[in-house]
Amino acid sequence: MKHKRESRLIAGGLLGVVAAIAAPAIADEAVLPVAVEKSEVKVVEAAASSEEQAQVTTVAAPNETEELRALVKQLTERLDKLEGEQKKTAAAVAKPSVSSKLPITISGLFQLHGTATTSESGPDSRTSDTFRIRRGELKISGNITPRISAYAQLDLAKVQDSNDRAADTILQEIVLSYLLNQNKERGSSHYIDVGQFKLPIGYEGDQVSSSALQTIERALMFGSRDPWRGGYGDKRETGARVRGNFGQIEYQLGVFNGMGERQNTTSVSDNKAVVGRLAFRPKSIEGLLVGVSAAKGNNGNPTSGAARLNRDVLNAFIAYQREKLTLQAEYLKGDGVQIDGGNLRDVRSYYGSVGYKFTKKLEGVVRYDVFDFTRGVSGGDISEATLGLNYYIKGNNAKIQANLVKRSGDDFAPSGSRNDSTQLRTNFQVAF
Repeated sequence: MKHKRESRLIAGGLLGVVAAIAAPAIADEAVLPVAVEKSEVKVVEAAASSEEQAQVTTVAAPNETEELRALVKQLTERLDKLEGEQKKTAAAVAKPSVSSKLPITISGLFQLHGTATTSESGPDSRTSDTFRIRRGELKISGNITPRISAYAQLDLAKVQDSNDRAADTILQEIVLSYLLNQNKERGSSHYIDVGQFKLPIGYEGDQVSSSALQTIERALMFGSRDPWRGGYGDKRETGARVRGNFGQIEYQLGVFNGMGERQNTTSVSDNKAVVGRLAFRPKSIEGLLVGVSAAKGNNGNPTSGAARLNRDVLNAFIAYQREKLTLQAEYLKGDGVQIDGGNLRDVRSYYGSVGYKFTKKLEGVVRYDVFDFTRGVSGGDISEATLGLNYYIKGNNAKIQANLVKRSGDDFAPSGSRNDSTQLRTNFQVAF
């Protein structure tokens, strides 16, 4: 009969479709996209119903019609099951693999220095020509919440000297930060930081990354140390600070264990050092930054037990960077004395530098730098005149630097700073 033949053809076609869908799923234990939609099944069911109505003039076969309807129902249930398994498989594939609980960023800075002394005279020992692994920094940072972030920085090039100073271990910084408030319309944000980080003194000391220095070494004021192992900037200390900006005005204010002499260790006194900085970045002069910073510490002396120190630092700076030109200058004065008498240090320092990019890859730098160990007294000051050339292979991520440095010492300066010399210094660095 015509009805019987068409029913068998329809059933056979549907069984073929199901077999084509189910066979790969069973063989590969994975569900592939279903080629037949429920709507197609409904069309088949509707066609079967129409055929049933059309059999008014033919010999009916009600038992075969019921079998066909049962088969359609069975196929529909099978398709529903396959679609459900397909959705589960797709969700499992789309779920990203988890390598850590929170996303982190790893950055680094590697620097290799070379120093060749072409001439040297004075009472101190001669400086040997040498290569030096200057920095091997690795930094791991991450955002825990939209308000909380943290980072840790190590310097693999740090090696403890004969004094076994804690500051010379590889741990440099560990900082936890909390965003107190942010107003994007006013351009203001405020944070609180706790941990160990650089003291906010001056401009080049902590506002210029080691990878972005125009000269190979920082200014003399940031490389010099007081008799108590503290410094005048570019020193790390453990404490807490608030920082942020009100539009064009930037600020930092913190309380620390010391002035840099207590890095990687604990305080030896209830007294703490207070350090702050205030800077102005006017919108009317793009690229200009002017500011002042100050520090006052009445801390325990790490070299003499209970004795305490009175130390004060005052710094003023100006920096301008626009297109090819960079101008930079700072002035600092600082004094320190043991409250029960003894060592006294009264210093003054200043420098000025000019940088100009001849091309995108080539930059010239000129700097004059002075550090006076005995402010107000004749003698005791040293100076450096630097002529530099920077070749940027890929910005600060890969660059080569060469500095010719003419140094003038003084017999009244501390030992190690009294010789006159001429040096060629080089730096090869990569950063990522």
